[in-house]
Amino acid sequence: MEWFIALRYLRGKRKIGFISLIAYFSAGGVLLGSAVLVIALSVANGFEKEVRDRIIGIFAHGRIQQYFSRSIPDHDSLRQEILAHPDVIAAAPFVSGKASVEYEGVQEGVHVMGIDDSLESTVTELGRTVEMGALELDSTESERGRTFPGVLVGTGLADKLGVRPGAEIVLGTIASDAHEQTDPMAMIRAGRFVVTGIFETGMYEYDLSLVYISLESAMDLFEMTGAEGIQFKTNDLFRADHIAESVRDKLGGYPYRSTDWKNMNKSLFKWMKLERLIIFIVISLIIVVAAFNIISSLIMMILEKRREIGILMGMGATSGSIMKIFMLNGLVIGLLGSTLGVALATGVCYVQLHWELIPLPGDIYFITTVPVLLRALDVCAVYVSANVICFLATLYPAWKASRIVPAESLRVE
Repeated sequence: MEWFIALRYLRGKRKIGFISLIAYFSAGGVLLGSAVLVIALSVANGFEKEVRDRIIGIFAHGRIQQYFSRSIPDHDSLRQEILAHPDVIAAAPFVSGKASVEYEGVQEGVHVMGIDDSLESTVTELGRTVEMGALELDSTESERGRTFPGVLVGTGLADKLGVRPGAEIVLGTIASDAHEQTDPMAMIRAGRFVVTGIFETGMYEYDLSLVYISLESAMDLFEMTGAEGIQFKTNDLFRADHIAESVRDKLGGYPYRSTDWKNMNKSLFKWMKLERLIIFIVISLIIVVAAFNIISSLIMMILEKRREIGILMGMGATSGSIMKIFMLNGLVIGLLGSTLGVALATGVCYVQLHWELIPLPGDIYFITTVPVLLRALDVCAVYVSANVICFLATLYPAWKASRIVPAESLRVE
């Protein structure tokens, strides 16, 4: 009986047609809020995935290093031990450090990565980011006809220095025994390199500050007797933190320490997570506004239906039944709006994912279309939240309707 009466009240006849119109607008508000929220979360997920893919493209899933960045002379044997771990797919040694780069009087601070270019492609996607030239870090002849070790630079740095493949650049760093030197020139260690390739990750900071040289050149530049650590690729990038800890434990713990791509970019991904939470809270206010419309429409409906409510209670309807009738009214509005809203958002995301109708300026962003990633958990969270908000909005009006005294409602009429 409650369902029948609730649906009849929603359809509206004669005097309450305007009230029913308000209820339909309330459903439209829930529809709009649900759709916008799902779309916004999907776009945020899409951007997060694009950033994550680019970070994973140039950094391995995990790293093993010694404390205090001490070098590892027997890095080949350590690499083999790491490869023996069942969750590790590939591993490669690396050296990293700060340096300055100079070309025709233009200087810039950079982060130098020394890698084994024959193994790097097994742990990162660095080779696929090369836009000009190639990932070749062995000795190469420059445009001046001289032979020096190769270096790979980012597009941002290449544009700032004005270099292209074949150009000669100088990398310099502070000598390890600089505090013992009295000659200023002896405090600097420098090497000349030939630009063999230019890469582009789409991440401005990386394209401006990262340079890659061979492992041997980096060891010579930073005066190291071995690799700084071993970077490795796992069979599950989302479990990279646990796998990295497992690898460290297998190696016996100290003096080794582990890190992973999540920890190396912790602040960035925390900010993205906070951004998604803010999006959820702010856009949910659209649904809250629709919920207030539900409250107003139910209150107006109750005022118009006082006589009918009194008759129903006089015929034996309980307060619980009256309350249920008006709660069902709000629930139907919420279910209708949230279902259509989620369906609309899913359709929009599907269209954008397959046909990429919404473009982005490629010279400003690192992608050319708006990315979307629809997650079932987000859809369920929006759907449930919208219906819970609508349900809560029905409680007060339904309770007031159940408190109507039949004799008074009939006497007033």
